[in-house]
Amino acid sequence: MGKFFKWLFIIFGILLAVILITVVFVYAFVLQYPELQDNPKVGKWYHVTSDNMKDSEGGEYRSLFKKGSENKVMIYFAGGGVSINGDTAREDTYNTKSVQPDSLANVTMNMGGIASEVEGSPFENWTIILFPYATGDFHCGTGKFSYTDTDGSQKILYHNGYINYSESMKIIMDKAGIEDADTVLVTGYSAGGFAAALLADDVFSNYFPNTENKNVLVDAAMLWYEEWKDVAENVWKTPKGISDKLVTNNLTLDCLVSLREKYGNGINLMFDSSTRDGDLAKVQNYLDNGIMDVDEAAADVYQEKLKHTVPQLEEIGVYLFVFDGVAWYDDPRNMTAHTIIATPAVWVPFEEFEQSFAGWLVDVINGNGQTLGVHLLDKTYE
Repeated sequence: MGKFFKWLFIIFGILLAVILITVVFVYAFVLQYPELQDNPKVGKWYHVTSDNMKDSEGGEYRSLFKKGSENKVMIYFAGGGVSINGDTAREDTYNTKSVQPDSLANVTMNMGGIASEVEGSPFENWTIILFPYATGDFHCGTGKFSYTDTDGSQKILYHNGYINYSESMKIIMDKAGIEDADTVLVTGYSAGGFAAALLADDVFSNYFPNTENKNVLVDAAMLWYEEWKDVAENVWKTPKGISDKLVTNNLTLDCLVSLREKYGNGINLMFDSSTRDGDLAKVQNYLDNGIMDVDEAAADVYQEKLKHTVPQLEEIGVYLFVFDGVAWYDDPRNMTAHTIIATPAVWVPFEEFEQSFAGWLVDVINGNGQTLGVHLLDKTYE
């Protein structure tokens, strides 16, 4: 019996080694993408980089591109926290660097959301330009931020998001042949949702000015903070044309108002949030009280703030999708999910709405928009 178990452990060890080698091989070779060249193949992913593109630590940054067979483009900004001062400049408050090879982008593309290869997805034949998050600046910075780390050392954080975005777009537009897209969706989740709001005008003005069907979807990205403009100007060094749009304590609302004023009815504006977003409630608690933690009281605050903001969004014709029923990381407290577009939940019909989020999104893009779930903000969670 002893020899049997000895051989069993040996066989198990060999199998484990084979599995590990396979995983390393796939991670190192299969999940990497070739650099974008002229005339890219339809349906194939490529990476885009240049000497000016970098993550927050000064390392290489790469965006991702896939050309679709339809004349439609999705600009997709990934999320992952925010750096607004010396305290939040630490790497544990946001995604600090591009972990090669393209791991964060692979997660975003393959965890079942709207950029994933899901059978029957209405976006499966769209061109997708995907920006991983690695700069802590809502993808809109151009500067260097000096700060003191927790060990007392002096460091520089490269708020390089806008440079990464604009360099990528220039390369893609030069090589990919997508400038005449008939439909464009600018979107993102969490920090990437803020980026969608901040950069949508830049996308349409500089890269797709003739697109007839313009759409902006902000997923799980709303925080109230009096210093947004100061942060954009002095921490991130955001281009003036973008930071000048920030005139209140609500960055997202400011940008959506600006888009409506510029494009009138020629653009579809969308915003979604769960009622008591645990992650946003946590960050809001930090902005209000300096405490990066969350409890049900903080979730109450987020719900109330969102409820009072909804009429302002409705006034400028933003289509809303407010939902609950999806727990915050299976937390037993009364908090709800953070983001939806990067998750499989995007395809699942909400019984109350008789509609999935993806179905709602497609309806808006196709001119059949509606607002759903606002009444849930009056709900009491006990």
